[in-house]
Amino acid sequence: MPGMLSALAVLSLAAPAWSSTRLQGARSISSVGGAVDYFELSGVIDPVSAKALVRVIASSEASQAAVLIVRLDTPGGLRVSVTDLVDRIRHATVPIVVWIAPQGARAAGAGVFLADAAPVLAMGPGTTLGPVVPVNLDGKTDPAAAMGYLRSIVSGGPRSVTTVPVGAVSDEAAASAGIISFRAGTLGTLLANLDGRTVPVDGQPVKLSVAGAPLRFQKLGFFDRLLHAATRPAVAYMLLLIGLFGIVFELYFPGIGAAGLMGGGALVLSLYGFSVMPTSWAALALVVVGIVAFVPDLHSGGLGIPTAFGTVALVAGSILLFPHASPALRLPWWATVAGVAGTLLFFISIMTAALRARAARPPAGIEGLVGSVGLARTDLVPDGEVTAAGSLWRARTLGAAIPEGTRVRVRSVSGLLLLVEGVEAGDGAGETSHDEGPVEA
Repeated sequence: MPGMLSALAVLSLAAPAWSSTRLQGARSISSVGGAVDYFELSGVIDPVSAKALVRVIASSEASQAAVLIVRLDTPGGLRVSVTDLVDRIRHATVPIVVWIAPQGARAAGAGVFLADAAPVLAMGPGTTLGPVVPVNLDGKTDPAAAMGYLRSIVSGGPRSVTTVPVGAVSDEAAASAGIISFRAGTLGTLLANLDGRTVPVDGQPVKLSVAGAPLRFQKLGFFDRLLHAATRPAVAYMLLLIGLFGIVFELYFPGIGAAGLMGGGALVLSLYGFSVMPTSWAALALVVVGIVAFVPDLHSGGLGIPTAFGTVALVAGSILLFPHASPALRLPWWATVAGVAGTLLFFISIMTAALRARAARPPAGIEGLVGSVGLARTDLVPDGEVTAAGSLWRARTLGAAIPEGTRVRVRSVSGLLLLVEGVEAGDGAGETSHDEGPVEA
């Protein structure tokens, strides 16, 4: 409750001064005939989404849009200049409406400043505004630093600030205190409340006319959406694992390179995300070491010390990936569980089965050995080694034991194993032996 009261005090101190400062001495302009631009700003406000917001504002200004609606749902900013964003919104020549929606959405950290800078601020039912701290989601902003940062942001603006909100403000409380313009649960309700409303735009009052105006959706490009998604801890973590899996698979099963290309692309996206987020690179290296540690047991076909070490390293690295970050940027527990389980499944089941299938598939031309005559290099009791077609093969007798030095005939092939039987004296006369080299006594 104290946090809410503090937040209400911060955001409502200058509500009367806001309108008088903005409207005094300004001439009336009517916003007529333009389209309604709509842009969704969700997730962490990272460099990609921040640049996209600036581009959308410029595009709306160039097309003389009637209004730009920014639907906001963010835990805060990361590696962006909040001052520049606030200044761009305040001096935009298009009316900007920040709408905190849908239900459950919030505008915290840097999102509070963006919401405060807009001429119109609306909230949907079940949404929250605040807290300001931390301003930066890397976890390095303390309350004292936030106070100074907050004052630097609002200097010269319409609002005065004396305290920093330490708690979130609900939509009901914000509406009761006059912090927001109105509440709107749907886009239709939002547009109905905007039509005919006079709002300050870059120091001049503008009467909005949005009834019947065409709605134009502005979106991030495909590549920008990939980069923006990669700044989510769980997404970056899964992309890292998928990338490593793809590279390991490509190394063992080289072909057209699809697995390698997919793995490389996933790695690039994950490294971008980790470079933006407050990542512990030592922990990230531990995750990679953990994945590599699974490889030796692929050759033994069982579970050993490398697998146990890899599991421990993977779990430890995953837990320590974001040690000092805000809770909004912590790797969720389910992502760690899914990552470890997926790694065990990939190496113990998928890779092992693929390697066994490759070993069971005879190389090209091996079927031609059937019916040929070779030489036993060891005793076959029942397994041993024979020479056929100039190569040494593992073999198994189909009948009685065959002593070393005995001629054998290949009857069938099972994977890389030759199934043979002894050749009695005089048997196979006139046939060409595929064995190469002299018979050793």
